[in-house]
Amino acid sequence: MSAGANFDREFLRHQQMMLGVMCGLLAPLAVVFGIIGDNPDEWWYSISATYYCNSKIFMIGLLFTTFIYFLAYRGYDKRDKIIATVSGISALLVIAFPTKTSFVNDTDLVGLIHLPVAETNIIHCVSASILFVSFAIMILFQFTKSDGEMTPEKKKRNILYKICGNTINFFMAFQMFTVTFDEIFPNWWTMVNEAAMLTAFAVAWLCKAGCFKMLNDK
Repeated sequence: MSAGANFDREFLRHQQMMLGVMCGLLAPLAVVFGIIGDNPDEWWYSISATYYCNSKIFMIGLLFTTFIYFLAYRGYDKRDKIIATVSGISALLVIAFPTKTSFVNDTDLVGLIHLPVAETNIIHCVSASILFVSFAIMILFQFTKSDGEMTPEKKKRNILYKICGNTINFFMAFQMFTVTFDEIFPNWWTMVNEAAMLTAFAVAWLCKAGCFKMLNDK
C-alpha cells in the first residue's frame, strides 16, 4: 500500500473516530455542565432544550463541528458522501432553528435568522428526525457492506452495526410513542431517547474507526 493510500486511510479513520467521540459526548457534557448553571427547570428535558441553558456551547459547538466533519467526510463511495452530506445539513439546521420549550413563548424570536420559536420548532423537529434516520441508514446499509467474503471479525462488526442501527430505529419509534402519550411518560424521556440514539451512533462509528481492537481484522 502506498504512502498516499495509507494517509487517506488514516484520515478517514480519524474522521470516523471524531464523529463517534463528538456525538457520544454531546448528551453527557450538555447535562453535566448544565447542572452547574442556573437554568430553567426543564432545561434537561432534551438535548435540544439545552440550547437555552449555560451548557449550550456543547449542543451548538459539537453539532456544528459534526456538520463540518460530515461535509468533509470522504466515505467509501458516492452513497456514503450523500448520506453524510444530508446528516451534516440536518445537524446544522437543528442548531440554526431551535426547539420549542415550556419556558419560551411561541412568539419569541430565536435561532440564526430570528424566527418565532413556533416556526423554528417545526424545522428543528423535521431536521432532527432526518438526522437520526440518516444515522441509521448509514450504519445499517453502508457499514455492513463488504467487498468480498467477510472475515469472522467483519461478521461480528456487522452484528454490532445492526444492533446500533436498530437501537436508533427503536428509540426513534419510542420517542414518537412517548410524545403521543405524554400524560404517561414525563417529558424528560426525550433526553433518554436522544442519549440512547447518540450512544448507539457513537459505538458504531468508533467500531468503524477500528477503536475496538478485538473486532478488527487480524
